[in-house]
Amino acid sequence: MKKRYIFLSVLVVIIAGVYFFAPSLESIVQKIVHKYGSEITGTDVNLKGFKLGLANGEGSISEITVGNPKGYDAKNIFELGNIYVKVDIKSLTSDTIIIEDIEVSKPIINYEMLSLTRNNITDIQENIKKNTAKSSSAKTEDKAEESKSEDTAASKKVIIKKLSIKDGEINAIVGKEEAVSVKLPTITMTNIGEDKKGESITTSISKIIGKILTTASNAVVNSKISDLKGVAEKNLEDITGGVKDRIKSIGIFGK
Repeated sequence: MKKRYIFLSVLVVIIAGVYFFAPSLESIVQKIVHKYGSEITGTDVNLKGFKLGLANGEGSISEITVGNPKGYDAKNIFELGNIYVKVDIKSLTSDTIIIEDIEVSKPIINYEMLSLTRNNITDIQENIKKNTAKSSSAKTEDKAEESKSEDTAASKKVIIKKLSIKDGEINAIVGKEEAVSVKLPTITMTNIGEDKKGESITTSISKIIGKILTTASNAVVNSKISDLKGVAEKNLEDITGGVKDRIKSIGIFGK
């Protein structure tokens, strides 16, 4: 399905990681992922591990999770185990970091539909839209508590030559039905930010998250797991039916 949706955290990790050359690299990246990822999605974003080889620019990211909005059963909307990244070493000291390749394999997305007009993907999308706009209008305010490294990461621009996401799985929960597995179509994006000679972290994140969430949502809607409209209407009937039964039981309108 279609995150700082999910892949908000992935992009933050990669962009942040290439800026630092210190023994505390992993700790710094973990803090940045949590801080900026959580601010943009409005949910809890966390990273367990990150490694980057400065000799060849190749790195790996492990166990990233993006929390679900309030009101949903699953703890996370998105979970992934492994990501491969290739960075242009020569660009590390410039204002624009060039990421040659990002390969994400076997992500897990939890899709939950509460009604015809509400699900956890659309809730995350609304959070990102709102929080990204808020972030853009308040860039220079209250920097006192930010470390120099974190501030530097936030100000960098990025170009992503290629991003691929494959072998993903969507756990779709519609109403009261049990979760059904839906395959996430392979996603490929190229030259992100190149037309503008680099884009901000938040802009790049918004593009990637939007693509992922839209793809995931469409995959569920186009699957044959169930008639989504029918399920939603049945849930509504169950609710209103329960109200009717309650009214009858207390004798407001008779039996």
